[in-house]
Amino acid sequence: MPVAIATRLVPGREPNDCAICVLAMYLGKSYEDVLRMVAVRDRPYQGRMGLRLREIEQMARALGTPLKRMRKYDLQTAHGILSLPQHVVLLRNGSVVDPEPGGATMWDVDDFLHAYSMRPGVLLVSREE
Repeated sequence: MPVAIATRLVPGREPNDCAICVLAMYLGKSYEDVLRMVAVRDRPYQGRMGLRLREIEQMARALGTPLKRMRKYDLQTAHGILSLPQHVVLLRNGSVVDPEPGGATMWDVDDFLHAYSMRPGVLLVSREE
């Protein structure tokens, strides 16, 4: 299954749900659909402790879109799930969507990384891209 063509912003609802929100945005699924999958597959925590990259990959595969890890990519043209220290965001063509609780925010990727003093990590992208 290909990734979503348009990005519907999904704000965070609870602490540590950034991976659920970003998976929903990237895959074009609802928050509830992703949360349901996480609740079933992430025992005993059900996503309350956040998800590691391996778990994000497992959830995406279960939702019909296998992911692959990219270590080299262009922040200005890439589209995928960008890992950061203790957080993930949606990267799309030079913009970052950060699913903060209460309202997702959109940033220029360079401004976001500078504002939070972060270095980008692995990028998860659909195997079909």
